[in-house]
Amino acid sequence: MKKAFGLVICAAFMLMACNEANAEKKAAPVQNAKPAAEQPSAQQAAPAQEAPKAQITNIDWAKALEMQKAGAALIDVRTPGEVAEGTAPGSVNIPLQEAAQRIAEFPKDKDLLIFCRSGKRSLAVSQLLIDNGFERVFNVVGGFMAFPKN
Repeated sequence: MKKAFGLVICAAFMLMACNEANAEKKAAPVQNAKPAAEQPSAQQAAPAQEAPKAQITNIDWAKALEMQKAGAALIDVRTPGEVAEGTAPGSVNIPLQEAAQRIAEFPKDKDLLIFCRSGKRSLAVSQLLIDNGFERVFNVVGGFMAFPKN
């Protein structure tokens, strides 16, 4: 009998606790509600959305050379020693190690065609440019190793 009475008491406490929790959930919005004049409008409450960030576009050498003829800037990010062994005609050498310090030398008004030896350094410089507000950035896939030799 004592056990049954104890179970009834425990059940009663559990029901009261559940009811109190539900009452708090229902009452919470009412307690925090502000008059319409004090509530921020949807335009004020939403943070300003940033413009979508530009993305790196991968292109092959055929497209890169076509774009260069149309006025795009071809940027070789290899070391001067590598460039001395050969580079794409009309390219400008800005090595990866100097790219951040020479960021002002990258023209913002042109498409930027970035290449290196195989494609990894050019991708790093391309990302640096995107992070610094450049929007027309193209990574030449395969780097100078894929440059047409004819």
